[in-house]
Amino acid sequence: KRGEETGPSPVDRAKCGTALHVACDARAMPLGVVVTQANANDGCQTEAVLQAMVRQPPLPDVPVQQPDPRALPRAQADGAYGNQPTQARAQRAGFRMQAPKRGENRQGVGKIRNAVERCHNFFAQFGRIFRRFDRSARRYLAWIEMAACLIFVRSGFVC
Repeated sequence: KRGEETGPSPVDRAKCGTALHVACDARAMPLGVVVTQANANDGCQTEAVLQAMVRQPPLPDVPVQQPDPRALPRAQADGAYGNQPTQARAQRAGFRMQAPKRGENRQGVGKIRNAVERCHNFFAQFGRIFRRFDRSARRYLAWIEMAACLIFVRSGFVC
């Protein structure tokens, strides 16, 4: 239907689509979502996804000129986020990105990807999100945030 934040699909260029870039925890609970065109690069969305998170890392008590990267909270991601520019974007957002580099096989990467896929599947339960009916990107993001709240309520998650 063509709307805001839609673009050609990387698989079938004849169709328009939307991509959801999701930040989630180990239990696949959604913490932040960014809506982009389907052909948007994952690595370029790193900073936006980490800043869209509901809960941000605490600010240091005493501001420092150059923080130690080992002291930053960890964010785990799949191989699309393993390059140097993406690492720098994550550090600007206040996180230390742990992602495998291209061609590297690390233990536990499948567990991380499994949580992200489960989070996408939680969103797929909602037909209005799975099949985007809204042309407005703001309205579509509002439906996603409402679905995230329902996901939290259904899981019995307690803060």
